[in-house]
Amino acid sequence: MSAAVPAQLPAFTPERFADRLAEAVELSKQPEKFAALPRWTQKVMLILKDQLVPPEFASMLSADRAVFGEGVCVAWVAHARDIIRRPDSNESQFARKVAERLPTNESRDVVKQVETGELAASPEFQCHVIGRLFSADAAERRAFTEGLAAGNRVRELFDQQAARNTTDATGIYLLLWLYWPEISALRSVGEAAQLLERLFGSNKNIAGRHWEERFRKLANRIGLSFRAKQTRVRS
Repeated sequence: MSAAVPAQLPAFTPERFADRLAEAVELSKQPEKFAALPRWTQKVMLILKDQLVPPEFASMLSADRAVFGEGVCVAWVAHARDIIRRPDSNESQFARKVAERLPTNESRDVVKQVETGELAASPEFQCHVIGRLFSADAAERRAFTEGLAAGNRVRELFDQQAARNTTDATGIYLLLWLYWPEISALRSVGEAAQLLERLFGSNKNIAGRHWEERFRKLANRIGLSFRAKQTRVRS
């Protein structure tokens, strides 16, 4: 007996976003696990990366950009010191929610140290920053200061990237990413279109008269298919 189609997808909550972010962090640490995701989910995540993540951040952890990445992280830590003065802030709570979903105590400890200001105030951290800023290696100094500048402009950079690269389909890709576990459990593209349409509500710029046809074309583009499940149901 086939499973009943859900009447609707779960309501969006910050916890769901935290789940997906924590999942993405773990995939960055263990990229071999990326292949375990459905192929269409992999495609959606890569599309969103290209559309939303500035190139400066996409490449900063490669071998030749490691010092740049350090500069970005230092800027983020400095920004976090402003947030911790407001312990009830949404940003502070959200960072902790993501950390709680990570499997290692080390990740949670780092978030706690950033929230309290302990990390930024530690002599080891400050000595490391000074060492980078006044390094004898000119390339190292430049990479680090460029990273600091990029980290301080993080929201501006993301806004600029989104303005250049997002399309009318970006909202659909975001929902496909946020709800990929539930969508993977469905039986047809039609079911997915029906459930996602309800999340857009009155936003007819995305879900208009030809919504299902449009969604089927997008599903074909990313490889979202339920043919194997349909075959099993018929059998």
